[in-house]
Amino acid sequence: MFNEERIEVAEQRIIELKTLINHWKTSNISSRRTTVEFVDTILSDIDGSQAA
Repeated sequence: MFNEERIEVAEQRIIELKTLINHWKTSNISSRRTTVEFVDTILSDIDGSQAA
């Protein structure tokens, strides 16, 4: 079970990093805080849609 949990955490981190990279590529937002808030919002939307 421990390996399955590690894999799940790693997969979530990959999604987060891909989202952040895509945001950086397409955004002109210069504020780090604004970027973090924006990405957090996207990820929470993704989590919500996966749970449904």
